[in-house]
Amino acid sequence: MITSVNYLLFPGAELFTFASRAIATVDAKRLQLPSVVPYLDNASVKCDAFQSALERESKNPVTKLQAAKSDMCNDAFMAFRSYCESASTRRKEGWSDAANTLLNVIRKHGWSAQHLGYKAKSGALNNIISEIRTKYPAELALIAAGELLDEVDDSQKDFEATAKQFVEVAAATNEPTVVETRPELVVALRALFQFVGLQQIAAPSADLTALTNELNALIVSSLSTLRATDTRAENKKKDTGKTDTSVAG
Repeated sequence: MITSVNYLLFPGAELFTFASRAIATVDAKRLQLPSVVPYLDNASVKCDAFQSALERESKNPVTKLQAAKSDMCNDAFMAFRSYCESASTRRKEGWSDAANTLLNVIRKHGWSAQHLGYKAKSGALNNIISEIRTKYPAELALIAAGELLDEVDDSQKDFEATAKQFVEVAAATNEPTVVETRPELVVALRALFQFVGLQQIAAPSADLTALTNELNALIVSSLSTLRATDTRAENKKKDTGKTDTSVAG
């Protein structure tokens, strides 16, 4: 079977790279596996549409601003999450239980929200903010984390305002957007992978086994690259913070 893929982990450019490589891998077996061609061609069409949308998006003047606002959301979220983690180790009465309650909400909706795409991250952060404010205001107040959650809320609202502006600019072109073409590409890739997997079960062959192994290797390497990139980015932020602190001191 084909390894399951969490497409939410792939930013736009990385998703295009992954999709292109997956399509090329299957295309190399086109002659040996003619039954896969309709799924392959559909994925190719969706990938081309997604690529065009990415290229248009890169020319949108709001693109860099939106990315900067997203980074602010990431920083605010990580500050809040890290504070709650720290508070969970405090021996002060009630702090550990209160902090763990808030951490459970974060785990429920998106522990790694900072790595999600714009839409998924917005959904996760809004759910976290809403549930904590509605159900656990006492726990939030007890560990004095209200200001940090306010920063998450404010940065998220600021991002959403910028995202709305981005959509308005993109809509003026009357062309399909990344938001519209990305889900279609993901559906096409899932269908392609599922068909290959089902064919391997129903009518196994050396070509199908080889293709499955190649696709699984691609998935593993792509996810490893994403994790390595995220780690480098986080370490860079930590190093920058240390440098800033030393200069300030």
